[in-house]
Amino acid sequence: MATRRNRIVKEVKDRLLTRAARRRIGTYRAATVRERWATAVGVALLVALCFPSAQGQSLPAAHPSLSGYWELHFDSKNVPPASLTPQFATEDKSVQYKKDMTELRWCHFMGVPYSMEYSPIDILQNRNGKEIAITSSLRNPTRHIYTDGRTHVNPDVFDPVSNGHSIGHWEGDTLIVDTVGFSNEGVTGIPGGGRRTTDSHLTERYRLLDNGNRLSVIFTWEDPKIFARPHTYEFQYYRAPKGTEAREFDCNANDEERAKFLLGTPGR
Repeated sequence: MATRRNRIVKEVKDRLLTRAARRRIGTYRAATVRERWATAVGVALLVALCFPSAQGQSLPAAHPSLSGYWELHFDSKNVPPASLTPQFATEDKSVQYKKDMTELRWCHFMGVPYSMEYSPIDILQNRNGKEIAITSSLRNPTRHIYTDGRTHVNPDVFDPVSNGHSIGHWEGDTLIVDTVGFSNEGVTGIPGGGRRTTDSHLTERYRLLDNGNRLSVIFTWEDPKIFARPHTYEFQYYRAPKGTEAREFDCNANDEERAKFLLGTPGR
């Protein structure tokens, strides 16, 4: 009798414990659901604040992508003669020629505009919209175009370089690039006449044509010591076929035969 009573008591206790456990589990599940709901509402509010809907402020339209390899063809350049100042027009052009050839001979960084005259060029447009980089197979550092809204650096703390300092912004589907801070290093001759100096100011306008298969770049140089009025010319690059890669050319400043060819009289 006692054994049967003990067994019944044990069964009742087990049932009571099971019910209590179920109540605790139910409370936990309810709390979990409430927490998940609160989290979902919080995420929804955060998304609504960070990414306005079409009924509110719309997101800015994506800019055209200039990324890829671009080539110049035989008919890619429209370069009229530059209008030069009387002072520069009377300078001995052989001095400029010798200076540029010496820069090539010693493998100095070529800089702008020389690096934009040869192809292919490789344009990499950062997806975050903060920067565009341009590289080529020439002996030249990567050209950085900052599109994050910054202004030009203080010339008192910026050392001039052959590429200059470039910042850009979009006007519709056209990228406007403004470059100052040039040095005298590299090949400084400018297509159409004139040369790059520390006072030069370059404005470029990049725009895709032909459904993105061509890239128009309009160059405008200003320099009161060199140009009587702004000098403008245009290059049209063609999108290179898939698989195109830029070759790397070695530059050996100690190669005497190379130096003789660059600085000597042709044919001798």
